[in-house]
Amino acid sequence: MTSVTPVTGFTVPVTDASDRIVDAVTPERGKRQRELVDGYRIFGSYGWGDDGSGHISARDPEHLDSFWMLRYGVAFARATLGDLVRIGSDGKVVEGYPGSTFTAAAHFIHTPIHEVRPDIVAVAHTHTGYGTPFAALARPLRMTSQEACAFADRQGVFLGEELDITDLNAGHRLAAAGLHARLLVLANHGLLTVGGSVAETVGWFVLAERAAEVEIKVGDEGRVISSAGAAAVAISLGDPSNAIAVFRFLCASRLGGSGVSDECIGSEVVERP
Repeated sequence: MTSVTPVTGFTVPVTDASDRIVDAVTPERGKRQRELVDGYRIFGSYGWGDDGSGHISARDPEHLDSFWMLRYGVAFARATLGDLVRIGSDGKVVEGYPGSTFTAAAHFIHTPIHEVRPDIVAVAHTHTGYGTPFAALARPLRMTSQEACAFADRQGVFLGEELDITDLNAGHRLAAAGLHARLLVLANHGLLTVGGSVAETVGWFVLAERAAEVEIKVGDEGRVISSAGAAAVAISLGDPSNAIAVFRFLCASRLGGSGVSDECIGSEVVERP
């Protein structure tokens, strides 16, 4: 489990903690914040983060060198917009709930990734039942499942032994290992995904966890499909729209009517006739 080092900084009071709040100045900020809340709630529905490990971040659309995440001490399943804080590039809280703290590891991991990946909006990482044991193999996913094909030629492995990222130097080495990846396997640690939206990033993470489950359960006995076969599957399943569709279905199947983002509101499970 990642050690927790609370970090404090200057904070601005939240005037409205309503889940339905919309940022009047920057609508895109409100969109990212609502997806962030739903992303944390989806993670919480699996029991991920119950021990305080893990974090999801969303780059601020105006202040590009900062990102939003859940303040420390709030259970993922109980995340609200009022619990989000904005972290600056210096690792201090610059906006959010008064007196908020967050884990130092979140700054050391997420800040370097957002810095070197201007093409992405969000980063997700937590310790999971299959992703963490798979990470102990210190290798990329093999193409043994449909879900794994979503990451064909789009994954990397961080082989450093810094299992607890405690400074920006380690964070930069980690970020360098995933320069062109949507999935980064942190050896002996866990999984990390990135994407062009929070919805996409969370969708990729759940797919990666399922692919890791297949790897752990079948071991070396599973068939690995060809590179050409995986590439053909990746045309559809590796498209960002697939990850967003997964996020929408997770909203319906795991959050019910409690979702607050545009991707979640109105989503429902359609029963087969």
